[in-house]
Amino acid sequence: MKKELPKTVLLHKNPESLAQNIKAHFPNLPLILIDNYSDVPQSLRKEKPEVFFAFKTGEEDQFPRSAVLNCESIKWIQASGAGVDHWTPWDPTIVTVTNASGIHAEIMAQYTTWAILNQKLGFPRMAERQSQKKWDKKLLESVVGQTLVIVGYGRIGKEVGRLAKTIGLKVIGVRKRPSPCPYADEVVSNCDLRNALGKADFILNVLPLTEETRGFFNTDIFYSIKKGAYLINTGRGHVIDECALVEALRSGQLSGATLDVFADEPLPSNNPLWTTNNVIITPHTAGDAVDWEDAITDLFCDNLRRWKNNEKLENIVDPSRGY
Repeated sequence: MKKELPKTVLLHKNPESLAQNIKAHFPNLPLILIDNYSDVPQSLRKEKPEVFFAFKTGEEDQFPRSAVLNCESIKWIQASGAGVDHWTPWDPTIVTVTNASGIHAEIMAQYTTWAILNQKLGFPRMAERQSQKKWDKKLLESVVGQTLVIVGYGRIGKEVGRLAKTIGLKVIGVRKRPSPCPYADEVVSNCDLRNALGKADFILNVLPLTEETRGFFNTDIFYSIKKGAYLINTGRGHVIDECALVEALRSGQLSGATLDVFADEPLPSNNPLWTTNNVIITPHTAGDAVDWEDAITDLFCDNLRRWKNNEKLENIVDPSRGY
């Protein structure tokens, strides 16, 4: 038996265009638009919605997690990204949380491939010489035959692996429950992480943030990595101990890093990573393709059809695992 369309909140800093997309699929959907965090509690009390589709708005105010999770009418939350650490913990017997896992995979794989080639082919050095108007030729090094270790080998990791293999990299995926994949030469368990890191020329972190992964890349882990490896972080900032990272970079244990996520964002101007040699900093943009919000809205609409038809939703998150 089909359900009626649920009263739904869309939280977005500019919700109108996404609302038009949703209404094109569901003209009769009761849709409440909110463009800031502070209006959320009052709107929830007044409207008593069943569904909450939430984007972070970039405000400094605290994300309204408690207001949403304490709203008794809310039965389903659609997150706008793969990471849901800003929602944890929640009771899955009361509310279902779905994420956008897979939506960002294509652009994040391209970002990772760029980071690897940018470092290996020496483009930062070339850009520096250009700024100095110096013609300083240097032979290029190929990545073919080198090893990329992907820590957190899920949907994003697999797409990174697929693209990495096309440029000749050997790929080792690391995940809790390993299984063979055509886009990796090996997929190993977390128990084999140190052995894998000892083979790495490049390391990609795409772990979600959970209590288990917070501060996961610490001094001990960094010094189990093959000396001179290069780190790329597009997962979560808090997964890496930044003090340990700076030390590993300054000591030469790591040859450099491309970092897209940080413990504090925006990255404070006094953070030493800004001035550490051979570090590329990007402003949490690795997953932000020009159409990413439309893609997530399409995913939400597909899930809304499932909801209406009493079908299982896609991308349900297990709060005990964080993904």
